[in-house]
Amino acid sequence: CPQGIYIQESQLKNKEASRLKMFRSTQVCLSALTKRTHRVKIQVLKDFPRFQLFKGQVTKAKPSLMRNYLHNFNGAKYILDEERDVDMELLRSYQARELKLAEDRQLLSKYQEMEAQKKIKSQKQSVFGDEKQDNPKGEKKGLLDSEITIEEVKIPGLDM
Repeated sequence: CPQGIYIQESQLKNKEASRLKMFRSTQVCLSALTKRTHRVKIQVLKDFPRFQLFKGQVTKAKPSLMRNYLHNFNGAKYILDEERDVDMELLRSYQARELKLAEDRQLLSKYQEMEAQKKIKSQKQSVFGDEKQDNPKGEKKGLLDSEITIEEVKIPGLDM
């Protein structure tokens, strides 16, 4: 019987060895830092406003983002060779879009700056008395502007 036990042990060792060969880990040692900082170069083929990525943009993204969201349903593609893999038409359309957005932002900031200057100028004029608005004495005052006293107001149950 000791021989039978020995055979079983050797069979177990062979099974474990074959199992270990199947699940051999890769030779790359990844630390948490390399997982956080590693990025892959991609070109976005659809708009993803949730991630602030737009059609035609060439950028670097985390592999997990690419695997889980962007690469699905042809949303983005990997760039391995800069010359062959980049779709130049999409890239040009993205650059034109960015230029237009930059011009719009500049116009908006100029408009807001002009509005702020007008507001400051009108405040200065009202402070220095250039534009006085005096009510003529003949004009009737509103209800909130009139001075109401206790003698004029009659409250039931309150006798003074």
